[in-house]
Amino acid sequence: MLKRLLKSEAGLRAAGILAGWIVRFVGATTRWEWVADPESLALLRSEERIIGAFWHNRLMLILVAWPRPKPVAMVMSEHGDSRILGIAVGDYITRPIWGSSRRNPMAAMKGMLRALDDGLSVAITPDGPRGPRMRCRPGLVEAARQSGVPILPAAWSVSRRKVLRSWDRFVVAWPFGRGVVVLGPPIRVPADADAAALEASRLAIEAALNAVAAEADRLTGHPPIEPAPEGSRGR
Repeated sequence: MLKRLLKSEAGLRAAGILAGWIVRFVGATTRWEWVADPESLALLRSEERIIGAFWHNRLMLILVAWPRPKPVAMVMSEHGDSRILGIAVGDYITRPIWGSSRRNPMAAMKGMLRALDDGLSVAITPDGPRGPRMRCRPGLVEAARQSGVPILPAAWSVSRRKVLRSWDRFVVAWPFGRGVVVLGPPIRVPADADAAALEASRLAIEAALNAVAAEADRLTGHPPIEPAPEGSRGR
């Protein structure tokens, strides 16, 4: 019955509204601390365009850390989970970008470039929507190369949480805990990068995202969530 409900527009909207209430309640009752590279923090709080990158398992509270006046387009798949998320955080998102790194990568990349051309920043989970977990796909790198916009690797964690047994090890935060947002140094992809340089940039982004996630976990008293093994195909 629940599965049938979530396949309907009314069911998806109800789930999204409920999820939005939960996200805001948990975010508001968490005591937040920032551990941020100074340049990244300045870029995040400025009017400059950025590409905010974070792993899929950190989706629940990532936009709580986004400055509300800063316009953002977010890459989302048309999968039910992403549609619920889109409703839940709809008032944070200026424009949804429908597409994914697996099912429709060209639509996602073109949507990112259009948003950046229009002066919006972009938020993306480069291992979404179905993995492999914590492994960066190449679309983000190409969008950064073509646009010249820096990538900001970001992660959060909280002291009170549950890690689900999903493909991404999704982190569910409980209220009334201590939280931390970690921002790594910005990563820029050269406009003239060849195939080898693009792969080096992809690996650098992946390493940076894993580093900020591990640091966020460490600072909140948890062991780091490990990436999927090299060469995994995802869910």
